[in-house]
Amino acid sequence: MSRPLAALERFFERIFERPAARLFGTRVEPVQVRHRLERAMDAAPRGPGGTTPGRYLVRVNPGDLAGLGDAVPSFVASLVAHARARGYRLPARPVVELAGDPSIAPGDFDVRPVVAAAGPAAPLAQRGAAGAPSPGVSTEAPPEATMVFEAPVSRVPRAVLLVETPGEPVRAYAVRAASIRLGRGSENELDLPDSRVSRAHGLLSARQGGLVYADLGSTNGSFVNGSRVGEVALGPGDVLRVGDTTITVSQGS
Repeated sequence: MSRPLAALERFFERIFERPAARLFGTRVEPVQVRHRLERAMDAAPRGPGGTTPGRYLVRVNPGDLAGLGDAVPSFVASLVAHARARGYRLPARPVVELAGDPSIAPGDFDVRPVVAAAGPAAPLAQRGAAGAPSPGVSTEAPPEATMVFEAPVSRVPRAVLLVETPGEPVRAYAVRAASIRLGRGSENELDLPDSRVSRAHGLLSARQGGLVYADLGSTNGSFVNGSRVGEVALGPGDVLRVGDTTITVSQGS
């Protein structure tokens, strides 16, 4: 039953998302790509032993390519969290490839799993016509020249999260990892015993020395300083609310 539902979702994506992007010239937002990657994982055919594909190709217009490179680590972390929440078996840590494709309209994008062929794995670098790796990201890259991004080593900001859940003592959680999943379940780094929090609610990521929060499609949403958010940079004094739990960001020592 999940496959027909996934096909129905893709049908409505074509009806609503793509025309809106073309009419209003909106740029591709990382949260849109992240949700489409998760749906692609849900709908992908399973491999030997029931494994889920671990490699995904995201094709965007070359003008949208450069703005997504920094978001690739959050795409990978989101796929890992999604696979764990759904009980999927991954062959390895997921890889997300971004490709500039002029045939894709600005503000639109395409996501599909990549089925690995037999033989040695391709190098994690840009593949040109001669097969030689070249550094950097080209916003003019044709579809056959694909950049595969490895998650870079992120500078973890010095921050402490003050976690307040009704009926629970206040917790001080020091940020020490490049990504922190939060939700109602022991599989999360930050486990929140709150019935209004989803099992995979959100993801905190270190990015360029700062802290970025992304909602992972939670049921009740995420709010920062009273406003609902999909993805937002956080700083000292910001208050993130998920369910009935508040998380205040403070400067670490």
